Amino acid sequence: MNDPVRELYSEKRYPALSHPVTDISRLAVAARIAGLQRLPLPGGCKVMEFGCASGHNLLPMAARYPKSEFTGLDYSDTAIRNARKASWEAGLENVLFEVADLEHWRPSHPCDYLIVHGVFSWVPDAVKAKILDLCGQVLSNAGIACISYNTLPGWSLKRDVVPLIRSLAGNPAAAGLGGNVVEVAESLAAMAGSATAHAANLQAACREIVRKGPEVLPFDDFAPVCDAVYFAQIAGWAAERGLRYLGEADIRENLPDGIDPAALEALAPLAAEPLLLQQMLDLLSGRTHRNSLFCREEAPLEDATTTAVVLQFAVGLGERPLPEAGEESRVVKAFRGVVEGHCASCVPVQQLMEETAARLGGGWEPTRHSQEIAQWIFHSARMGTLELRADGVESATEVPGFPTVSRLNRYFAGNGQPVVDARHATCRYPEGHEKLLATMDGTRSLEDLGAEAAREFPNLDFGRWMGHLAGRGIVEIINH
Repeated sequence: MNDPVRELYSEKRYPALSHPVTDISRLAVAARIAGLQRLPLPGGCKVMEFGCASGHNLLPMAARYPKSEFTGLDYSDTAIRNARKASWEAGLENVLFEVADLEHWRPSHPCDYLIVHGVFSWVPDAVKAKILDLCGQVLSNAGIACISYNTLPGWSLKRDVVPLIRSLAGNPAAAGLGGNVVEVAESLAAMAGSATAHAANLQAACREIVRKGPEVLPFDDFAPVCDAVYFAQIAGWAAERGLRYLGEADIRENLPDGIDPAALEALAPLAAEPLLLQQMLDLLSGRTHRNSLFCREEAPLEDATTTAVVLQFAVGLGERPLPEAGEESRVVKAFRGVVEGHCASCVPVQQLMEETAARLGGGWEPTRHSQEIAQWIFHSARMGTLELRADGVESATEVPGFPTVSRLNRYFAGNGQPVVDARHATCRYPEGHEKLLATMDGTRSLEDLGAEAAREFPNLDFGRWMGHLAGRGIVEIINH
């Protein structure tokens, strides 16, 4: 890496974050929907992460899949020491962390899932090329690489805005706009308004900078290196190394929001030229970032998502609410009701179909109705109203009498770091509350914890908070 990048990681600590889009349970679904059926499932695979920082992204997956093997690499020896300490404190024996400069590192074993999140656009060109070289070297025959990067032309406005904000934040004459880049971005967002298309775009760009906040920005928009590339460029570079573009890690992003349905219909013939189609979608949607999946060129792909593929997954309610039931068939309405009945859990599709058949009574036709439900699941998942995972997630419907938080999350909480929920999302809570989380080892009763909360945090709605922790799978379900 060049000196400014080295200095950044020597002087500052990358914030402790998990990245749900890199959850291997979701990556497995995205790859299999794209046709890569031989990819090993998360329960028995090898996972590697370039730029793992202190392990906050990798460790929760290692805890969830004890029969899989995980390896994290990072340039910062401080970050690797912290990751190793966390893995030891959590009792994890299936994860290794290694200090590595990617320009000189050589892989010792293949992996099925390679995660490169927050690295590619933020390193010099020589390291970018090396990352792609390593992807070609380290992937197993049916493995996938998930690479995040900034994309053009959507990123072009931010590319011009960031240097201006940096200049304004350091100029005494512009002190009225704020004393740091976040405050200046907030001022520019207010000044831009939304009267024109350009103003709305500028406001959105500035607000995204504000949303990222001062912890992340030095490593992201305001990093010493922060490049953007056209999708066609990275797809071409990957092809030169024997890699093939599969699709986006988040299946919703294969057809990004904001594109008129008539435009999609007009673009339909471009399905024969998938790379050109993707570049057109970037142009029309204005998206600034991608999390793309790549596999080996020779990896065999199936042509379409079949009912049998969908039956391998688990399904639950998505981030967006399901639309009102309209012209849905009797079978789909029944299946929908079964999914909604499981609340925050994500349940194997086969189990949900069995429950649907029982709810319907007579008239269940396994082949026809399975196909009908599979089509509805796939469509809803692409819209974000259903979540698809390679395995289930069970969330408690009631808070147990002696709440238990995982050993790893207790370690995170005890060290003032955010915990990670069952869906791999980072969860932050008001200062001090993490101390209470750190004591939830199953030996303290709910009443005892509530009494401490009343003393230490009188404004905390303890019952509601505990329900939130249970619903997100942070409080574990203990099966005796």
